[in-house]
Amino acid sequence: MEEPKVPSSKGRFRRILKITYSISVHLLALFALGLIAVAVAIKFRWTNQSGTVDVNNRYFNGLADKYGKEQYFEGKTIDQKKSELLQKLGILSRYKPVDANKIYDVYKSNGDEEIALRMFDAAALLLKDNEAFQAELKNVSDNQKVDDKSVFEWSNYEIWKSFCKAILKDKKAIDSAAQVTGVEARLLVMCLVGEQVRMFNSGRERFKQYVYPLTNVMLPNNRGYGVTSILEHTALQIERNLVDKKSKFYPGDYFYKCLNVRDSFPETIVDTIKAHQHKTIQRLINRKDHFYSYLYTAFLLRQYQAHWTKEGFDLSYRPEILGTLFNIGFKKSVPKDKPEVGGSSFTVGDKTYTFGGLCYEFYYSGELMDAFPITSQPFTPVTELEKRNEDYLKQVEGKLKIVDSLKVIKP
Repeated sequence: MEEPKVPSSKGRFRRILKITYSISVHLLALFALGLIAVAVAIKFRWTNQSGTVDVNNRYFNGLADKYGKEQYFEGKTIDQKKSELLQKLGILSRYKPVDANKIYDVYKSNGDEEIALRMFDAAALLLKDNEAFQAELKNVSDNQKVDDKSVFEWSNYEIWKSFCKAILKDKKAIDSAAQVTGVEARLLVMCLVGEQVRMFNSGRERFKQYVYPLTNVMLPNNRGYGVTSILEHTALQIERNLVDKKSKFYPGDYFYKCLNVRDSFPETIVDTIKAHQHKTIQRLINRKDHFYSYLYTAFLLRQYQAHWTKEGFDLSYRPEILGTLFNIGFKKSVPKDKPEVGGSSFTVGDKTYTFGGLCYEFYYSGELMDAFPITSQPFTPVTELEKRNEDYLKQVEGKLKIVDSLKVIKP
């Protein structure tokens, strides 16, 4: 029997090479065929996916028509745009306060109502299924008539605008008194407003005659002295409280050092009224500079604060009580948990106010807020004042020494 032939190693190598070659050729052919198929598919757009129209497509087109040609804002005043924006943000803030705040921050930074309204529409789109939100939104009229009157009726008088100019003329004196005493400047202006706004009605013609054309605050000396109308006995009591450590109104050692008790303005006296010879009154009725009017007002508020805090009641955030006390006087200052707001009453236009009530309204009204803002510290601590006003205290001390030395050498 013939034995089978065993292939040589050389023959096996040739066979493997032939098989490998054949596989490679087929693979390349398949790859080429795939490329051709892809090219054909692209050519005839067989690979394109079917597009989907966004469900909000009509809404987007509506916005483009609304804003694109500027027709939406044509004829609208800045106040109308702002009114619409604030109303819509108010609604959005009840549902999505985070987004309302973001839009408002952008508006504060650039002041552009149109951009803010576009941002609002983007947020409103995502709340289109919120029936309550959409119902409220329908009540905002795009072309509504803007009410340009403030809820604080006294600020709607034309006289008020002139009066604001008069107050701003006294800004330096007001800020100086606030700096020295640590009483917030807005609290001082509040007392000034209370005293002078009451003249908008009963003394309205007089107010128009003197204040409106000249834009200077008045010295209503028929009730008191200085622009804040401090009574003579009140002014003298204020000074006594600065030095009498046994007084329940004593505010601390610092404050007496702030007052130049020798300062007087005899050149301002043009009458024979005996009280006007008193240095205290001369300081208050100085028409050239109202600093002392505001300084005594600040002393008075500081003394009320000292009295009430000693009894455990802080008046820092009670402008209505400070205003009431400023008006009714020391004798009626009774610290308690629920004090009454009031004081003298007067009518402006068709509305009757109390002194304390009007002070409260002005304080939170936003009027003159740029010049006299509400701060987080209505009464600055004495320790801070002593450091802050060290130079001022030295000036007062120096002036007092000069006056005293002149008295000594006077023949």
